[in-house]
Amino acid sequence: MQMKKAEEKTLGYYNKHAKEWGEAHHGFEEESFWKDWMQKLHNLLSEGKILEVGSGTGKDASNLIKLGYDYTGTDASQGLLKIAQERNPNAVFKNIKAQDLHKLFGTDEFDCFWSAATLLHIPKDEINATLQSIHAVVKDGGIGFISIKQGEGEQEDETGRLFSYYSQEEFAELLKENGFEVIEKDIQPMSEKTIWLVYLIKIRKEI
Repeated sequence: MQMKKAEEKTLGYYNKHAKEWGEAHHGFEEESFWKDWMQKLHNLLSEGKILEVGSGTGKDASNLIKLGYDYTGTDASQGLLKIAQERNPNAVFKNIKAQDLHKLFGTDEFDCFWSAATLLHIPKDEINATLQSIHAVVKDGGIGFISIKQGEGEQEDETGRLFSYYSQEEFAELLKENGFEVIEKDIQPMSEKTIWLVYLIKIRKEI
């Protein structure tokens, strides 16, 4: 129940402060912070249907569309999606939580996925279900990208948003347990307080 309330506060923050958050976190720049990793994904799979899990202000959406992907974006925040849609008027966006992707999309519907700085808001007791939901809607052999924050445990910040932190190996093991093969991983410092864990992964499904 406590984590559910934290999720609601996180979503409430983004709905109320979407534009403010975007302006403070480079959300209206043209170039993706993750451009090098986006190119790595593109080198492995240059076309196809891509699902973005956590579209935010639509900056990465713009970049992924320019690379030629057939793009569908999702976000739990209606406030952020409104900005993303205005920025990418011809793109498809859906208001849905990452945990529920399999309820909206078909099995094996996408060729690849992109999830930058989004799964860090998923409570730790829901991360397995979330990874399984992504796994269900992406094809066997599909390529994906995930970035989360390095650290320990769960906590709310001064805005009331929930953050879940992991070590590199801890999250790599969760990926393995949920049917993802890690192709490449890295630790990418952004500031003294923010260190990103980055994973380029492949979907593996049992026959």
